[in-house]
Amino acid sequence: MAVSSFVVAICYPTIWFTEPGGLDHAIAELEAIDPSIEVVLAPYEETPDRRAARGAGDEDWAASQPPLDAELVDVLKRANAILALDIPVDLANLAPNLQLLQAFGAGADQFRSCTQPDGLAITSSSGSNAPGIAEFALGRILEHYKRFRAIADCQRSHTWQPLFGDELRGKTLGLIGFGAINSELARRARAFDMEVHATRQSAQPGDTDPRVDRLYPAAELFDMLAVSNAVVAAVPNTPTTQGLMNAEAFAAMAPGGFFCNVGRGSLVDESALLESIRSGHLAAAALDVTSTEPLADDHPLWDEPKVALSFHNAAVPTAMFGATHAFFADNVGRHLRGEALRNPVSFETG
Repeated sequence: MAVSSFVVAICYPTIWFTEPGGLDHAIAELEAIDPSIEVVLAPYEETPDRRAARGAGDEDWAASQPPLDAELVDVLKRANAILALDIPVDLANLAPNLQLLQAFGAGADQFRSCTQPDGLAITSSSGSNAPGIAEFALGRILEHYKRFRAIADCQRSHTWQPLFGDELRGKTLGLIGFGAINSELARRARAFDMEVHATRQSAQPGDTDPRVDRLYPAAELFDMLAVSNAVVAAVPNTPTTQGLMNAEAFAAMAPGGFFCNVGRGSLVDESALLESIRSGHLAAAALDVTSTEPLADDHPLWDEPKVALSFHNAAVPTAMFGATHAFFADNVGRHLRGEALRNPVSFETG
């Protein structure tokens, strides 16, 4: 593809920048792909609740777009490729020359609501944060079975009370979704001698995968839930995943089960989850994502002792930074050479 200048814009929030040397190295890697490349920085950020509303298709986000400064508008006008976490809604008019838009991270559903220039290719950085999030989920599983939170409570209250945990060995881990995150988690869980089952959207009856002991089609989710001691969800926000973990799904889980979500908050009916825990059917849960972010101060999840909350922080920014830029540089090169892109996004299939 012959071009006189190819403008690559880095638009994700500055909080995700690593130390200056890391960013300088990432820019140099992009510039080394082709002499035509010009890299520009123009950070743009939206609030977490706006981002979630856009991904869910809530029309209220349209009136809450932050003002665009003149420098960002100029960069968007010139940009041919963008790496971003958020993007303005009227993208087709603001960025008429845009050819490649890559999400900073695995999720790209927040891009669904923007107008798109003709021929725009959208990709994600799926896999860039997978090891860190898989470690986080495994940590939550260990925390639950080893009773770390209860032990910490005893320390805080100066109560000497030996509390013995359980082994992971021999337990079954069920994975909702088998993308990059849960693939990494499966490998780690097997090192603890867990039996690992997974659902995958594209799986057909009888399909197998060497990384798990059993693979289920998405339609057989309840069958997997019924035999799993712990369940970890890591799926994108799509029409088929919204509200998937509802009262019926939690009832299908094995009694005394543990549930963890590190994907998207839209997956979970949180009222149903709380009811399942308070009834004693589920033992506990860990949520790194919630349906509304940030949670309202009076949301009941805050005060449920059997729910471990974190705040969409399971990823490791320094590790994710390098992996994301490697994906982006590879896709920019592929685009310029006319080759197939990595991690193309389909909003229809997720």
